[in-house]
Amino acid sequence: MIKTVQSLAGDIGRMQRESGMVMATVASLADDELERPTRCAGWTRAHVIAHLARGADAMTNLATWAVTGQESPDYESAAQRDADIEAGARQSAADLAADLEQANERLLGAFQALKSGVRVRTLPTWPAGEIDAFSLPARRTTELILHHDDLGTTWELHEADPDSVLDAIEVYVRRLQGNPDSPGLRIIAGEGDEWTVGDGSFRIEGYYEELLAFLTRERVEEGLQYEGELPKLPPW
Repeated sequence: MIKTVQSLAGDIGRMQRESGMVMATVASLADDELERPTRCAGWTRAHVIAHLARGADAMTNLATWAVTGQESPDYESAAQRDADIEAGARQSAADLAADLEQANERLLGAFQALKSGVRVRTLPTWPAGEIDAFSLPARRTTELILHHDDLGTTWELHEADPDSVLDAIEVYVRRLQGNPDSPGLRIIAGEGDEWTVGDGSFRIEGYYEELLAFLTRERVEEGLQYEGELPKLPPW
């Protein structure tokens, strides 16, 4: 996934599209609907939405760091991140939706500022390692479409922009390539793209949304093609 200042306009546009679809879903949920479980083990819908809001704030810090050259605040501990999400998940449906919308607006402003250039191009993150500042909008879009799907509403991955799904696949393939516990994979998309992880010993084929569902959640959708037992992927 090679991103540049020239690709920002398209990437930010896709992020806004996916963000708008997420907000439409979130705004439609009543208080009791927020308590339902999701595809994220142990998390309700409220937890997922709170996670998206705090994730937006974290990316705002990174984008601001890239533009100003001033290092963002130290990363919170895992315990503090969990506490922030728990606190967010206790909000009403209306307050939680407003929290996410405001976080999205702050993030959009920070991403727009990237168009004027950056002082820090490579940023350290956890768990993705070092990332290109210009890849931030595509990475946010990845979070949006995956967690939108995790909510378990009527929205499905095939409703995302194909380029958004493609970027998400590449984000996760890069993580697999950098993880020594990843199995060897040859990943072939029906749309024509291909990726290799490790020695490429296990071949798996499918269209974008089928591949993404497996790579991110080990979910086997109809149409995914493989032989033998699917390998176990490392947790994120």
